[in-house]
Amino acid sequence: MAMIPMLADGIDIAYVLFFGLGVLIPLMLFQVGVESWVLSKSWRMPVQGLWKLTFEANCVSLLAGIPTKIFNAWIYGHLLPRDLPGYFERYPWAIALGSFLYFAVTVAAEGAWAVRWLRINSVPLDTRSIWKGILLANVATYIVLAPLHYYLTQPTRDVREYSRSTSWTANPTAKMLFTDPLDGHLKSVQLDGSNLKTIVSMAVNDYLVSTNLNLCLFRGTDNNLYFCGREPAQTNPIWRTGEHFTMHQVAFSPSGQYVAYLSRNGNSLDVVYLPTMGTSHHVFTNKLELYDPPSVAWSTNETQFYVGGFRDKARFRVTRQPAGTLHIEELSGTNPPPTLVCYGRIGGPGSGHSDDSGPSYGSDTCGTLTVFTERGLGSGLRLRDATKPVGSFLTISVNPGLFPFGQFGFYNASFIGDCRECVFQAEDYLYLLDIEARRVGTLTRGSRFILLTPRFQKQLWLRQRLLSPFSPFPI
Repeated sequence: MAMIPMLADGIDIAYVLFFGLGVLIPLMLFQVGVESWVLSKSWRMPVQGLWKLTFEANCVSLLAGIPTKIFNAWIYGHLLPRDLPGYFERYPWAIALGSFLYFAVTVAAEGAWAVRWLRINSVPLDTRSIWKGILLANVATYIVLAPLHYYLTQPTRDVREYSRSTSWTANPTAKMLFTDPLDGHLKSVQLDGSNLKTIVSMAVNDYLVSTNLNLCLFRGTDNNLYFCGREPAQTNPIWRTGEHFTMHQVAFSPSGQYVAYLSRNGNSLDVVYLPTMGTSHHVFTNKLELYDPPSVAWSTNETQFYVGGFRDKARFRVTRQPAGTLHIEELSGTNPPPTLVCYGRIGGPGSGHSDDSGPSYGSDTCGTLTVFTERGLGSGLRLRDATKPVGSFLTISVNPGLFPFGQFGFYNASFIGDCRECVFQAEDYLYLLDIEARRVGTLTRGSRFILLTPRFQKQLWLRQRLLSPFSPFPI
């Protein structure tokens, strides 16, 4: 976990790193002035004679703040949970503990230096009085600087409430599919957090499912293609390949007896008949070289599907004959052919995480609302309403410190229902946002989610252009 800067004496190091002398000088003047005055009252000595001592002592505690800062960062990483409600619930306690550790190190460093300095200068002061004075002097500075630091560095809080439940959702029966980050299994859950089910008991990257969730094509973590049928329960390896493919390139028939896949590397089409695991194979000519991404989408007919994604913009209807051969005919016109309704992690080419060839649904629009997620130093979720002034956002982020450096990665986001709610991922958790109430609830631990909505519905692609009014990306 990234380090969180603290304040006062030894912890000035965080400010020095970012602002240099512009911050160090006024802070040092404040600390030297306050501590010198408190020590003069405690030790009954002239304040002018203590300026040099307090300045040197604060320089020593400044250096002691470096290892303390590293140690505090380690503590924060273990104390602060990686889910939003847990993080914001524990954040004040973690910062309080960090401030106390800085305070203890500061008192120890300055006290040790004061004992040495007073002895070198032959000042007749007993050890107990020395430590008492140093303790009171640092209490005086921390009373001011510690609360100021907390106020200036606390994370953005545009959300009014973080909860561990989504029972309040306006779409309780809507289903979400996701992969479990603990075992990689594909699961489904309703948006009210109920009816959690396992769809595929294997580690899954990208996937394509039927409307009743009984059929699933998925790319495993070994990059091979598998088919899973739940009635009866079975999982079959379909395509063992080193090719980096997407779910645009694969499709299953309405009954789940056939699976088709387009190979860009082989410039070929294969259809597998699952009852016998027999394969029909076809290689396209150079004239019909496959584009990126090639696309296959099954029709509502059991033995008929469509292929597209060729450099000459051609698209074809493919029929599997009783003898196992493939009859291919070119389609005319521009209207999209009728395809089987199924859902999955589809979308545009060239997007997704480094370990995942699937898409990233980093933005979505619903009515006048636009939501987008960011990763990296400024990671967070931003929601914009076109009817409100520019710069008016609802922001969700975990960005403690003087600069808004996000510590949680925010990924996919998607509106649900009538634009009142939004689903998003932060780190390894999925959340539901009630936009009007500014309330965020934890749905489940998961990633790579989809909703059974038109945004995630598979269509036939044609040369990077969807033959459908539903496109997850602006073309």
